[in-house]
Amino acid sequence: MIVTTLEGYALKALIYLGRKKDKRASIKEISVENRISFPYILRICSMLRQKGILESIKGRNGGYLMTRDPSTISILEIIHAVHREAVEIKCDYGEKIGLNCFQMDCISLAAWEKIKVKTDELFLKIKLTDLI
Repeated sequence: MIVTTLEGYALKALIYLGRKKDKRASIKEISVENRISFPYILRICSMLRQKGILESIKGRNGGYLMTRDPSTISILEIIHAVHREAVEIKCDYGEKIGLNCFQMDCISLAAWEKIKVKTDELFLKIKLTDLI
C-alpha cells in the first residue's frame, strides 16, 4: 500500500474544509493554508466534485464546500474519488525471473487479496469526522 500525495492532499483539503466554521473555502485559500500548489489542489477538488463529495459555488463568496456531513464520508470513498485503490495488487516477480506467471496460479495472490479486503473494510469504517 502506497499513500500518494494525491490521497494525502485530498484528505488534507477535506479536513481543512471540515474544520472551518462555514465549511467553505476557495481553492486559493486551501492552497495557501495547506501549502499545496494551486493547480494540484484545483485538480483534486475537481475530482472530489465529480464524485459528489464537494460542490463548487461560483461568485465573490464562492468556493468549495462538502455536499454531505463528514460523518458520512469514508476514507475509502475519498481514495476512490481520486481514482485510486486503497491497496493495489501489482506483481511483476514472474517477469523478473523469466516465468510466465498467471494470477490464478499465484500462491501469494490470495493472501494479498485478503489484505486488500481487510484494508478496504477498515478505510470504509474510518469517517472524515474521525480525522477532523
